[in-house]
Amino acid sequence: MNISLKLPFKLPGGLSGKLAGLGKIKWPGMGGKDGDGFDADEQEESAASEEGSGQDLDEDLDEDSDEGGLRRLIGLGAGAVVVIALIGGGAWWIIGGEPERGGEPGVPWVEMEVPPRPGAAGRASAPEEGEGDADKVIEVPATEVPAVTMASYGGIPERSPDNPLPDVPDAGLIEEGLHGPLPMIGADGREPWKVYGRPTPLADDRPQIAIIVSGLGLSAAATEAAIRLLPAGVTLAFDPYGKGLDDWVPLARQYGHEFLIYVPTEPKKFPVVDPGPYALETVLDAAENLRRLEFVLSRVSGYVGVVTGTGSFFTSEEEYVQPILDAIKGRGLMIVDGGGGTGQVLPEIATRIKLPRVINDLILDVEPSKASIDRQLARLEEISREKAVAVAIAEPYPATIERIVAWAASLEQKNLTLVPVSSLADRQFIQ
Repeated sequence: MNISLKLPFKLPGGLSGKLAGLGKIKWPGMGGKDGDGFDADEQEESAASEEGSGQDLDEDLDEDSDEGGLRRLIGLGAGAVVVIALIGGGAWWIIGGEPERGGEPGVPWVEMEVPPRPGAAGRASAPEEGEGDADKVIEVPATEVPAVTMASYGGIPERSPDNPLPDVPDAGLIEEGLHGPLPMIGADGREPWKVYGRPTPLADDRPQIAIIVSGLGLSAAATEAAIRLLPAGVTLAFDPYGKGLDDWVPLARQYGHEFLIYVPTEPKKFPVVDPGPYALETVLDAAENLRRLEFVLSRVSGYVGVVTGTGSFFTSEEEYVQPILDAIKGRGLMIVDGGGGTGQVLPEIATRIKLPRVINDLILDVEPSKASIDRQLARLEEISREKAVAVAIAEPYPATIERIVAWAASLEQKNLTLVPVSSLADRQFIQ
């Protein structure tokens, strides 16, 4: 076995020649190599040195035991250098030598996106369902459960509960379902989305803007702040995984808010983003999705319709969306498409079956800073002037509520008006 060893320094000519003569360690030099892998210049230098001394290398090795010891010593030294190099290289790779993404050519490379571990604020108990589901724990994205107290909203002035809405539900617009009361079209043809909606002046020809604040019911402080502090024209959306939703409804109506129920659907980033055990999913059949829909609709009463999440994959698949929209229409509700991006079929199907629908234009607080929210509100104004109507969805963050309150106070001088989302049904064109 031959070992090729390249050292970062040059040995004296005589010693390199002796190494070459050993025939066991090949010494590559800086110049061109001959057929045996030795540096030609060094061979010549070695040969000249040997001729000057008048000694033959092979004879020296046979006659001089010290030369044999030297050869063994050099072999051991070369082996030690190789071992040290391997150990040092391995240590560098472990400590600091992270390979480039994708690895080496021909070597399989696996990547995995791991979701962040939710904290205590990102957990909520599942609604009782009667089939053991009550024991489940639902992982809710932490951004949907603001870790706040009422002190977080202390700088925002509370408004008086003017123009309250009638109590709900209307006894003629509910029926008992498997999991609880469900909305229905009345015997006289009345539809819940019209009966429960907040009335708006029909003669107002100014550009109209609707804002939906969602995720309510998960945090008591955030829910109460949204109800008491936001203008009556802001539409609220309750989360079906929240507890005691019916307890919030009288307060919301007292402060003049109409509201929606959020229907969780399979997101594009599933399972990294978990929509919970009652989400509508493409891996389920229509019967199971309809069962889940009824469960969500039974969590509270008195809403004008449903709102889907942003970034939804479910609402891009017609075969799954069609039965859901038929069921929503059959109950006299409206739907707000939360905005799943390109490829969404929900608006087209809703238009075809004459289901009242609204399409979200943007999210106000993707970045929940005051400066970013103000920029989104300015963009919302531009959309309303371009298209006559505009819709936005937001979370009940303290910064979001503060900026909406301040912005709403400026609408009169801007010749704009804030309206509940139900007043914009079927007023947007599908591009």
